[in-house]
Amino acid sequence: MSTAASPNNAQSPQPSSPPSVEDEAIAIVCNRAFHQCLWLPKTPSHDRLRVTFATTSNFSDYTLPVALYCVPMFGSRYGSLNWDHTAKIAGVRMIAVDRPGMGGSSLVPLNLRVKVWIETVPAVLQALDVKHIDLLFSHSAGTIYAMNTMYTLRHLLHPQRPSVVFFAPCVQVEHSQATLIQVASKIPNSIVGGWSPLNKFIQQRITPMTSWSGGIFTTLAETFQSTPGTADTTDTATPGERHGTSEAVGAAIDELSTQWFFVEDTTAGTEEARMCLRKCEAGAWGVCEDYAQFVRMFGELERGRREAGGSEARAVERVKVKVFFAESDVMIGKIGRRYFEECWRQRGVEEWVDVETVDLSGTNHDSSIGDLKKGGMKGMLEELGRKARE
Repeated sequence: MSTAASPNNAQSPQPSSPPSVEDEAIAIVCNRAFHQCLWLPKTPSHDRLRVTFATTSNFSDYTLPVALYCVPMFGSRYGSLNWDHTAKIAGVRMIAVDRPGMGGSSLVPLNLRVKVWIETVPAVLQALDVKHIDLLFSHSAGTIYAMNTMYTLRHLLHPQRPSVVFFAPCVQVEHSQATLIQVASKIPNSIVGGWSPLNKFIQQRITPMTSWSGGIFTTLAETFQSTPGTADTTDTATPGERHGTSEAVGAAIDELSTQWFFVEDTTAGTEEARMCLRKCEAGAWGVCEDYAQFVRMFGELERGRREAGGSEARAVERVKVKVFFAESDVMIGKIGRRYFEECWRQRGVEEWVDVETVDLSGTNHDSSIGDLKKGGMKGMLEELGRKARE
């Protein structure tokens, strides 16, 4: 006959074993913040469209400033995962959106990419209950989307401290003398459109996830450029440092996020390669088909806003535009850099736009933002968080 155990001889609960490295990495990568979606309604231009996006995991703290990241050519919402730890320490919330054909976002024709982006940004901000963007920033091909955002959606920038940052900005092929880009621009459109499998191979087997801005372009350019730059291409931060975890968990996070990234659609990278090589219809770049003209237009927009708003508007800070240039950038070369700087230094623009350029010693096109220690991303987020607390 069995008897009930007394409290004295009852077995004490066994301590639970700590989670494995894989379990800890899965818990981080599976955080709901990195896997969100919404639907854009059908319009005369397109059907109903799905948009996937991510935020940093601190987004429920509404006291923190918000940075919207216009990711590079092969960038995705996983940008929020890669910078989650750094953003949390800086006291900043971040948003990264999968553009059409990336992740779970519906693919659209090339000439509609920018138009759909302009529809997407307000929808994402509304879904997240965000009224204004404290900082708009971009890397590489994201330049096109940042420029269209700052002009067409100017009202979404911070009302007192409007700020835009460009990392290693892309320029039109005709203004860049970078050899590989010039050669690539001569390749037939049909061949460029078939690069997706090669890009996947290079990204999965050769380059780390933090160096995917240009896919095949940056990898081959850094490998085969005839006059290599002096910048060291080695990532100076370890996975554990980037993610704020042990090295084993950090490496597992990188491995898992890379695997899951390629389970989803990556067609967007090839589409934007065509776009950046100007293998698209006129108007596909939106308001920035011509950068020099765009800067003049933006200057006029700011002048009009200030004059229409009276003394109150004139008391607001000028739009701050900051450009981080890599020491060695094979995507635009020195001539492309000079062109971009000259566009923003045009006579009359400085009255309405405060422009600053920064040289990042020891960096290349990807590490200018992707390297935690040498790149400018960490400092940018820290400055944003500090200003918001003042």
